[in-house]
Amino acid sequence: MADAAPPPATVTILRGATFALVALNLMVYIHEAGLAPNAQIVFGQQFALSLAGIRAGAWWQFLTYQFLHGGFTHLILNVLFLDSIGPVLETTLGRWRFLVLYLVSGSLGGLVQLLGGALSQKYFGHPVVGASAGLCGLLAALGAIYAEDRIQARILFVIPVTLKAKFLLLAAGLISIGGVIFPLGNVAHLAHLGGLVGGLWCVNWLKPQQLLEIGDEPTAPPPIPGNRT
Repeated sequence: MADAAPPPATVTILRGATFALVALNLMVYIHEAGLAPNAQIVFGQQFALSLAGIRAGAWWQFLTYQFLHGGFTHLILNVLFLDSIGPVLETTLGRWRFLVLYLVSGSLGGLVQLLGGALSQKYFGHPVVGASAGLCGLLAALGAIYAEDRIQARILFVIPVTLKAKFLLLAAGLISIGGVIFPLGNVAHLAHLGGLVGGLWCVNWLKPQQLLEIGDEPTAPPPIPGNRT
């Protein structure tokens, strides 16, 4: 009698780094919310990303601004997005590469925003806070690595759609470019655009053959949100 075939290998979805980032965003928000109004202003001046701060030597702002948010809604939307795609990329890249992708994309996004602020203080010169640039880097990596896979997304966070990851990346790029050309409100579209470019650069830098290493043990690629084609 023939031996039974071994069960297919399972893929363990890694969440440690994603959980740490989510927790850090929440803790920073709670800490800031608990400060007195004057202390909140000082806190923002020290850790939000601004052209004045960088000129004064506050280089840490490239990292710290990524964990500050402009309100509870801003925080929750970013945290939900991070928790939805973070585990997939953390599993694909491994924890440390995932963190490099996230933080480098966020920093490059901030740098692009500052360069825009140097050229046009009126439209791009306001201080920047939020995780969106790093999240755009994750979205760019998802679109590059899983270009032909179908994922689920929601237009305006309400209308569900299913589309290939590369088209979601294209849509994000077009929205960011449109926001730069027609700046409205306080959305840092230049930071988003810089984050997308940073994510694509990180994917190229990590090299394709390395992208399917999960943790320290190469194995099958993890499932991604939605249906695979």
